Amino acid sequence: MQFSVLGPLTLSADDRAVALTGTKPRLLLAVLLLSAGRTVSTARLVDALWPDAPPASAVRNLRTYVHRLRQVLDRGGDSADRLVLDGTGYHLRVDEHELDLLRFRRLADDARRAAREDRPDAAADLFDRADELWRGHPLEDLPDLGTELGPAVTALREQHREMTTELTDLRLRLGQPARVIPSLRRLVAEEPLDERRQAQLVTALTLEGRVAEALAVYQQARRGIVDELGVDPGPALQGALHTALDADSAEARPPAGRPATTPGAPPAGRQALPMKPPSLVGRDTTAGQLRAIAEGIADSTGADEHAAVVLVSGAPGVGKSSFSVSSGYELADLFPDGQLFVSFDSGDEPPRGSGELIRELLVELGVPLTDVSDDIRERAAVLRCALAGRRLLLIIDDVECAQQVRPLLPGAGRSLVLVNSRQRLLDLDVGWRLTLGALDRAEAVELLATIAGEARVREQPEVFGRIADACDQLPLALRIVGSRLVTQPDGALPGFAEHLEIEENRLAELVVGDISVRDTLSVSYRGLDVDARRALRELAAADSLITPTSAVEILRLPRQQANRLVEHLVQHNMLVPVDSGGLGQRFHLPELLRIFANECP
Repeated sequence: MQFSVLGPLTLSADDRAVALTGTKPRLLLAVLLLSAGRTVSTARLVDALWPDAPPASAVRNLRTYVHRLRQVLDRGGDSADRLVLDGTGYHLRVDEHELDLLRFRRLADDARRAAREDRPDAAADLFDRADELWRGHPLEDLPDLGTELGPAVTALREQHREMTTELTDLRLRLGQPARVIPSLRRLVAEEPLDERRQAQLVTALTLEGRVAEALAVYQQARRGIVDELGVDPGPALQGALHTALDADSAEARPPAGRPATTPGAPPAGRQALPMKPPSLVGRDTTAGQLRAIAEGIADSTGADEHAAVVLVSGAPGVGKSSFSVSSGYELADLFPDGQLFVSFDSGDEPPRGSGELIRELLVELGVPLTDVSDDIRERAAVLRCALAGRRLLLIIDDVECAQQVRPLLPGAGRSLVLVNSRQRLLDLDVGWRLTLGALDRAEAVELLATIAGEARVREQPEVFGRIADACDQLPLALRIVGSRLVTQPDGALPGFAEHLEIEENRLAELVVGDISVRDTLSVSYRGLDVDARRALRELAAADSLITPTSAVEILRLPRQQANRLVEHLVQHNMLVPVDSGGLGQRFHLPELLRIFANECP
């Protein structure tokens, strides 16, 4: 049996049509096909068949339509278990080769995979095959789709629209503008306010050497947008205009297989990073490692053209964000297409979603909001296409888990992604892992000097050393204390150091404005499960270096279970491995974290 929904609803067997009459049975089949492979509840089916007000006999009538549909399937030579009652609803079993929608999705996914693997010809051919499955608008012969089918069909049309846009981009990058100009003219006529389509048509005409036509298309598009919306065209269409103005046909056409200028590309050198932090202290070695990685990625003579991901992890308050943002400024010369920053942090609210961050990046990259799908997989695909071939530096901050960040990672291109996380994210596939630790005593005093004043540190080096020790050489604590010392007279510094050295006072003093060491530690603590929290509190109460043997004794657990909890805390950067000089594994619990854990109930 063959089913088709990408156009009029049809079903056939052995190349002959199988008739299914009646609006309700056809609506029933449509809902089941759009949910192929999943059980559709009786309530959803009732809503789909009677979107306004279902009759009292709706469930009984639904069973009648199910029976009629089974009879039609049986006449087509189908098996009895094709349509089954499964729990609270009905399940229509359909294989990929039997339904055009499933074949379309598979071909589109394969095409995007080929594009990520830098096989543009194969990707374009697969997209073409997916496009050939469309025979019109989905379910166009059904009179009233209602609130159940209507949004699903709209989403399908958006998926097809995005796929044809990706296919057009690929043809332009392959230097094949003539293959897309006819379809673009038709699409532009259907949607004259679609700036992305208009930009593609202007670019295609330019690449084909028809610059005068490209400029005429732009002017017509601009007049329509101004007349209808009262605004000038956005960056995608304006970028296509600049391409037409600045290049003749020979210069505009890219070599075969190489990317052309993509409409909506950000201006060269665009910088969208947060304010540059104060100069880094004590990170020269790690910064040098990152510079070497970045230079290797940016080297245009290298054979590998895939984006690189670097994980920057460390304990809470160690300065991961400051390190990455500062590095972003320092490495700007290697990534001329721009430097971007997004963060999952939303203050006191739950973390932002991956889809929201992808949308933010697409806007930064010049993709019109009308082209940003609600489907996160489609958004991620658009983002990968937008990043492909570019040399960008992207910082993704406050990542809690690998699943959260994967949709944001680019595929092809010479981009560098810095992922900042409190956790080591062992399940995230990255090229390099950089771990930031606390500063040593001299570096901690140097950081205090950059904030509170070098002259004051030279006059009272011992006092500042004691303050640095009380801050556990943690950059966040040092910056908080340094900013507080700015307003304190020199004579008060010894007393402040003595007060800070008392454990009961420590965390209460490490606060300035809305920045607090306790709050930062609390975020990481809440990220642990119940068993790990209990283990952290018990290890903190022991107040000693931790070994696998001592962990068993402190936690009063079997060795395997105790070691697993220790490993979990290490992955969350709550325990720090210590160089034991061949004496076996040892772990250190940072002092401020120990004080915090001892306060926890």
